[in-house]
Amino acid sequence: MEENKNLEQMQSSGGGRKRRRKRKRGGGNGNPNPQNPQVQNAQNQQNQQNQQPQQHANNNAQNGGKKKNKNRDNKQGQGNKNEQNKGGANKQEENRKDTYLYTLDGNLYVNLTNKCSNGCDFCVRNERTSYYGNYLWLRHGDPTAEKVISAANGMGDLTRFKEAVFCGFGEPTYKVAEMVALCDYFHEKGLKTRLNTNGQGNLINKRDIVPDLKGKIDFVNISLNASCVEKYQPICRSQFGEAGFAGLIEFAKLCRKNGVPCRFSIVDCIGEEEVEACKRLAQSVNIPLYIRDYITDS
Repeated sequence: MEENKNLEQMQSSGGGRKRRRKRKRGGGNGNPNPQNPQVQNAQNQQNQQNQQPQQHANNNAQNGGKKKNKNRDNKQGQGNKNEQNKGGANKQEENRKDTYLYTLDGNLYVNLTNKCSNGCDFCVRNERTSYYGNYLWLRHGDPTAEKVISAANGMGDLTRFKEAVFCGFGEPTYKVAEMVALCDYFHEKGLKTRLNTNGQGNLINKRDIVPDLKGKIDFVNISLNASCVEKYQPICRSQFGEAGFAGLIEFAKLCRKNGVPCRFSIVDCIGEEEVEACKRLAQSVNIPLYIRDYITDS
C-alpha cells in the first residue's frame, strides 16, 4: 500500500510540472506553437524529462514487486521444506518398530506393556521419550510371547546376558501369561529371570498370581518407595487407592511364603529419615531392602 501511494504521488507531481511549463511556453493558453521548431524541440525534451521519473517509478514498482514475490516464494519454499522435513520425521516415527527387548548393564530387558496401576511422580517415563536410547512406548499394542521370542532369536547368543529382566515402561504383571511363557524360553537359553514390579499384580489380576511365578521367576524386585501408605499414595498415586500399598506388602509376604525370592527397593533421594523408616518396615515383614541410586540422566 505504501509503495502504491508513493508511485501515485510521483506520477501526480510529474504531471503537474508538465502542465505549468506548457502554460508558460504557450503564452498562457496551454498550447505550444507548432510552427516554431525551437519551441517544438524544447517541448519534446521537456516531455522526455517528465516521463523519466514516471518510468523510473514504474520500474521500481515492478522490481519491488518482483523482489517481494521472490521473497514470498523463498519463504513459501522454506516453509514447504520445513513441512516436508517435519512430515518425514513424523512418518519415520510412525514407521518405527516397537521395542520389546533392550539391553542395559549386561542384562536383557523385556518390555511387555505400557499399562501401569501407578502414576509415580519420579517415573522415568514422565520425563523421557526414550530410556538410554531405547524407545519403550509401545505404539502397536502389547506383544505376544511369540513376538518377543522372535525378537530374541534375532539377537544371537543370549548367554552373554546375566539375566532376563521383565521391566519396561509399564507394569509387567499385567501380562502374567506372556511372562510365564517367556520364562520357560529364557531358562532354556540358560538365563536367570527377574521381575521388577510395583507389587500390585494380585490387585491387577484380581487373584493371587504368586503360584504362577514360582519356578518361573527367579527373583522379584518390589518397588516400596515409601514407609507407609500416607507417604506412598501422594507420590505413587495407585489406582487402587490406599489398597495399593497394602497390596504390595501382602504380595511380598506371599512371595516369601511360596519360596519366590524377593526384596523391596527404594531410591536414595527420599531422605535419611524415610530410608530408616523403610528399613524398619522391611525388617518387620522379613523382606530384604535394596537402596538404589536415583536415575538422573538416561
